[in-house]
Amino acid sequence: SVSPKERSMLGCRCRLSVGRLVAGRCALRPRLALVAAARAQPRRRGRVQEPADEDLFSFSSASGPGTREEEEPPRAQAPPTEGSGDAGPQRDVRDAGKNRYDKIALRRREHLRKSRVDTFDLLDEKTGSPGRGARAAAVGAKEVSNRALFRQTPVDAKVMEKIKSLRLCDENRAAQRVAKGKMRAFKRDVSPTHKVPVQMRFYPFFGDVEPEITKFLGVARRDKLRLVATCSTVRQVEEAGPRLPSNFEVAFAGRSNVGKSSLINALSLATCAKSANVPGYTQSLHFYSLKDHMSLVDMPGYGYASAGYDRVEKWNDLVDTYLVSRGKKRLRRVYVVIDARHGIKQNDREFLHMLSKAKVKFQVVMNKTDACKPSDLAKRWWHVNEEIKRLPNAVHRVHMCSCRTGAGVQEITREIYSLAKLIGSSNL
Repeated sequence: SVSPKERSMLGCRCRLSVGRLVAGRCALRPRLALVAAARAQPRRRGRVQEPADEDLFSFSSASGPGTREEEEPPRAQAPPTEGSGDAGPQRDVRDAGKNRYDKIALRRREHLRKSRVDTFDLLDEKTGSPGRGARAAAVGAKEVSNRALFRQTPVDAKVMEKIKSLRLCDENRAAQRVAKGKMRAFKRDVSPTHKVPVQMRFYPFFGDVEPEITKFLGVARRDKLRLVATCSTVRQVEEAGPRLPSNFEVAFAGRSNVGKSSLINALSLATCAKSANVPGYTQSLHFYSLKDHMSLVDMPGYGYASAGYDRVEKWNDLVDTYLVSRGKKRLRRVYVVIDARHGIKQNDREFLHMLSKAKVKFQVVMNKTDACKPSDLAKRWWHVNEEIKRLPNAVHRVHMCSCRTGAGVQEITREIYSLAKLIGSSNL
C-alpha cells in the first residue's frame, strides 16, 4: 500500500524525468542537423604547403597546428581605405586572426616532415625485414607497426655491457639500499659525527672521482655550486653579464619535468638547484657558478607546463633569444635532456633543429634510465643515436644517466671538466 503523499511525490518525479528527456531531444536536434549537413558535403583533399627555409626556427619553440592546409575558394579581401590607393596588395581578412607563431610553427612542421630521418626505415635496411609503407607494399608483406619494429631493433653488445656496468637500469629502491649501507660503513669507519658526503646520501651509483675533479667541484661549502643570477627578460640577462664569474657557459635544456635541475645537482654533487614534480617549475634563466670556473644555466622547459599560455610564450621567447644571440665563445655547449623511456619526441626534434640551424653546439642526454629495462634502453639509444648523428653541430655522443641514482652522471661531470680544462681556466 502506498500513501497519497508518496503517490504524489512519485508522480512528480516521473513528470520531471519525462520533461528532461523531451528537453534533451529538442536540444539535440539542431546538433544532429548540423552533423548531417557536414557529412553531406564532399571532402576536400589537403594540399602540402611549400615552406621557405629561412626563419623557420627563429622564434618560439612552442608547437603549432598541423602541416597541411585545406584548399579553399578565393578569400575576400579587405576593402581599400581612403588614401591607400593601389600602392600594394590588400591584406587577407581571414589571415588577420593568425599570429606569427602559428604561421612559423606551420612552416616549421612541414620543414621537419621533409628533413626528419625515420630510424625505423633505417632499421628495415639493416635487418632486412619488409618494414612498412612502400617497401612493405612492394614485397607484398603486411605493414608492421612501430612497436613491432622497435622489438626488432638490434642490441649493441657494447652498449648493453655499459648499461650493466654503470647500473643504469637499477631501480631507485636498490640505490637507496646501497646508500644506507654506504652511510653505515662511513659512520663506522670514519666518524659517527662527521657529515656524510652528498654522493653517498643521494647518488650512490655516482662512483669515485679523481682528486682533481673533486677539487673542481669544490670541497668546502663556499666553493660548491651557488646561484648567481635569475633572469626573466633579455634585459636582465644583459645586465647580469658583469656579475657572472666566468665567460664560459654550459646550458641545460629539454622538455618540462624531464630532470634538468636534478641533473645540474647530480653532476655538481650539490643541492642548490631547486626542482619539483610540477611541469614548468623553472620559469626563468638561472645562472649557477661552479667555483668561478664556469656558469651552468638552467633553462625553462618547453612543452606542457603548469602555467598560462602568455607566460609560457614569454619564457620560450627568452630561451630562443638567449640561445641564438649568446655567441659560440660564451655559450660553449647546450645539453638537451630527453626522456629515455620515450626518446626524441616532436617538440624535442623541433628544438634540436632550431639549435642546428642557429649553429649552436649541442649534445643529447637520456635521463630517467632507472625506469627502463636494459634491452629497451639499448634499443632506444640506437634510435636516438641514428637520428642525432645526421644533424650538423651535434656532438655525436649520446649520454645515458639517472639523476635519482647518480648512474652515468660521472661521465658528464668528467666531460664538463675536460671542456673547462681545454678552454683553459686559470684556477684549474
